[in-house]
Amino acid sequence: MAGNTWKNKYDGDVIDAIIKQDQKAQAEVIKDPFDITKKWAEPAPSGGTFKKFSQIFGLKPSEIPDLSFRVFEPEDWHEEARLHIPAVDKRWVWNKPVLERLALALYCGDTTLLYGLQGTGKTEMAVQWCAKLGIPAWRMSCNAETREAHFLGSPGVDFNEEGQMRIKQEPTILTDSLQYGGMFIEDEAFRHNSALVLQSLREKNTRCVVLPDAPGRSAEERKLKAPDNWWYILTDNTAGSGDETGMFDAQVQDASTLDRVGAAIEVFYLGKTQEKKIISNHSTLLSKAQISGMVDFAKLARNAFNDQRLQATISVRSLLAWAEKAEMVGNLEFALRLTWWDKLCKDDQAVAKDIYHQVFVRNL
Repeated sequence: MAGNTWKNKYDGDVIDAIIKQDQKAQAEVIKDPFDITKKWAEPAPSGGTFKKFSQIFGLKPSEIPDLSFRVFEPEDWHEEARLHIPAVDKRWVWNKPVLERLALALYCGDTTLLYGLQGTGKTEMAVQWCAKLGIPAWRMSCNAETREAHFLGSPGVDFNEEGQMRIKQEPTILTDSLQYGGMFIEDEAFRHNSALVLQSLREKNTRCVVLPDAPGRSAEERKLKAPDNWWYILTDNTAGSGDETGMFDAQVQDASTLDRVGAAIEVFYLGKTQEKKIISNHSTLLSKAQISGMVDFAKLARNAFNDQRLQATISVRSLLAWAEKAEMVGNLEFALRLTWWDKLCKDDQAVAKDIYHQVFVRNL
């Protein structure tokens, strides 16, 4: 795809506005726009150093402009936040189309939804973005029992050094992220019914949340506003409109909730070449034929899952677990049984056996 095809995909006024915004951000830190060596070297107002997308990821974007982002050092963050800066996974392979869409969404400051089948790397995509840019990643997994207090905490009673009683707010992953900055990743975001309390936080023009009321605390004291170095990612298996297949326990979201999601990005499995590269990076003793067969098996299993002939898919995580065991014992069948096949029901095992025979021409 040609490098400027993004101009044909988006409204001209929108693209012009993005480019002007990027140029304005660069102008704030660039003294000499023609000095390439200094172009991205001066600190941004909130810490970090501006670098181009292509410089950060080593990939030339094809659907978006080559936007600039702040890359941080650990010293740019509070010591509590530094503990949440993830390490770069050298075996990670970027899904380039998804990465470009994520970059554009985060550049625009959107509340961003990453959705897709399990094991496609939705959460890890956000985590590795944080690792690459030196950003703390604050992860929270939700379920049907998640309540407002899990996000905002509950007020409790505490005593100061003089023995006087005072109200103390219980910290949470969310409130810590708002205090210190970073990326808040809300996994399984459509599994709970507490979205109402998060509405103003998901609205990128307000980005605030109000803590529960408590005696002796003013409304202003209860209001937490996100700093400018804070980002919001949602992940789930669906796009918020429910699940017609019945495979996922996702709640249907109302229009006001979905309207606050500025970008919805489907995360899909990588192509065969990329998945082979992931396994090769992870397991060096497996042959090319073995790795190729494993990826073919995974692709066919996923097709069967999409066709509802299988009730469980095989994720990249499962592939890596299979590869690890196969490398240790030298037996693909034994490793697959241990890591994936024995978790299936009897009907699914029969389907999986047929797929295995189709790929490897031997019985599982």
